[in-house]
Amino acid sequence: MSPLRLIRGSFFGPETTRVMGLAYEEACAQLGSAETSVQEIIAKRIIEAAKVGERDVQKLVAYGLEGLDQAAS
Repeated sequence: MSPLRLIRGSFFGPETTRVMGLAYEEACAQLGSAETSVQEIIAKRIIEAAKVGERDVQKLVAYGLEGLDQAAS
């Protein structure tokens, strides 16, 4: 999936984009090797949290990983 498709209609400044990238990388690293579909869920969840103003890397990581539990239910 194209990263642009995930964030279409949203604008994030350079610092927010950096924080989101760090959170995404950390969340994926915590899982080890993850399937593309799992990585997509993480990315979507991080983007959702960033859209409502979250900028703390660890909170974004937690929110991204929390989505996996909900997706598995």
